[in-house]
Parts: sequence; C-alpha cells; structure tokens
Amino acid sequence: MNEINLTIKHKDGIFGAGLRAAHYSFWHQLSDLPILEIMADNYMMLEGGPALYHLDKIRERTHTVMHGVGLNIANAFSIDRNYCYNLKKLSDRLNPLVISDHLCFSASPTHNSFDLLPIPLNEETEKLVINNIHIVQDILQRPLCLENISSYVAYKNNDYTEIEFLNSLCKKTGCGILLDINNLYVSAVNHKFNALTELKKVNPSFVKQYHLAGHSTMDDFLFDTHDNLVCSEVWSLMQSALNFIGKRPVIIERDDEQAPISEIINEINIGNSLI
Repeated sequence: MNEINLTIKHKDGIFGAGLRAAHYSFWHQLSDLPILEIMADNYMMLEGGPALYHLDKIRERTHTVMHGVGLNIANAFSIDRNYCYNLKKLSDRLNPLVISDHLCFSASPTHNSFDLLPIPLNEETEKLVINNIHIVQDILQRPLCLENISSYVAYKNNDYTEIEFLNSLCKKTGCGILLDINNLYVSAVNHKFNALTELKKVNPSFVKQYHLAGHSTMDDFLFDTHDNLVCSEVWSLMQSALNFIGKRPVIIERDDEQAPISEIINEINIGNSLI
C-alpha cells in the first residue's frame, strides 16, 4: 500500500473525526493522530476480531471519545440495563474523555424507529429523563453527556427550548452536554429560531464536547445527513461557540463510507485554524 501523504496541522488542536472502518489503514499510517470518536454500538458487543484489533491499536496513540445511538434515554418504559453494562465494559476498555448519546427516544418494547425522535420538552418528560440518567450513570460510574438532536417537528406543549432543557438536566443530574453545532443550525432553520441566540443560552460549564457535520438542503427544510462538507454558516456558528463556550474536543461527523479521507483531514485543519 502506498503511503498516504496527508498531515494534521496544529498538532495540539481540538478537532478530530469519527473512527470508521474504511479509514483504519490511514490512521495507522498517520504519525500524529487527532482525537477520534468511537461509535459505541459498532464495538460494544464484540469479543474479538479485526475491528477490536484496529480499535486497540489506534486508541493506544490518541485520545478517544465514545458516542452511541442506542441508549434511548427518554423512553417511557425502562432503560435497557444490558445495553448499559455493555457500554460500561467498552468504556472501561477505552477510558474515553467523554461518553455520549442523544436526548431523544428511539424505541418502545415492541417497535424500533431506527431514528432519533424529539421529545416533549416539559416537566413530566424531565422527571423521566432525570431518572433514566441516574440509572445510566450509576452503571457507568462516570458522567453521561447528551446531544441536542436535529428535529423536523416540535411539540405544542414544550415548556423549554432544547438548550434550556439540557441545562436543567445537567444541573439536576451532573450529566454534560455534547453540543452539536450542525444540529442546532438545522433545527433553527427548520423551526425558525435564531441559532446564535439559542447557543448563548447554554451554560458553558456543562459542555464537554462538540459535534460538527454537513447537512442536505431539501425543498423547504434542512436534513441532517452527515454526508456533506460543513457549510459556511455552521463554521461561523462553531466559531461563535468557541468564543462563547471555549475549547472542547470537536468531532467532525462524516458517515458516508466513501468519504475521501483528504476531505476529512482538510476539515480538521480548517477547524484547528479557528482556535
């Protein structure tokens, strides 16, 4: 295999990427690795094999954060404790800087939506989520971070904005926030609120990590797809977050397996130039 001649500028930068199987060989070749995000659901049930081999080799050389999609933190039935124990097992193996999932519900006992669904942002839901967070954190024995999602519908009985809801959860449980800048922008456009105004509602001390991604423009809404480059408006909002909240690990999400590694490295370098 020919050596890939790409480098990360700003060796001590805070921008990194999601670890994807298609790019294992590149990360092995790179001399200075950025921070990498591990998709927990891809590894937590494995007992061995190539994926864990590559993960162990790569994590020896850089910091990691761990992100999941299956926690279903706002479901009204019960937290899947087996899922949480498997999550803890992986987190004990990786010792990541951050463990995160989404502020959403995604499944009932009889149906899985395979999507991240918005929740009513009211006191009743808050009590439910607080209870679930305590269960998860008691199992993990470390704080959980919750991510704001991109949304396309909203509930009429919302008492909080999403950021206000997250602030309250953090204050009452000790959890943290994974602030997704692209999701904030997508939701702001879709629901016609000001993304910067909402950003400035966040308590900076609660934010432990950022996400950044590209989205798609549909006929009358934005769709969070993670298969495009970060747009200029989202980069501008990212700069505002760095100015207002401060430096935290930033993961650029690019979920299409055919994404050229050169584009991912270029966006990491663009991000590091902001700090």
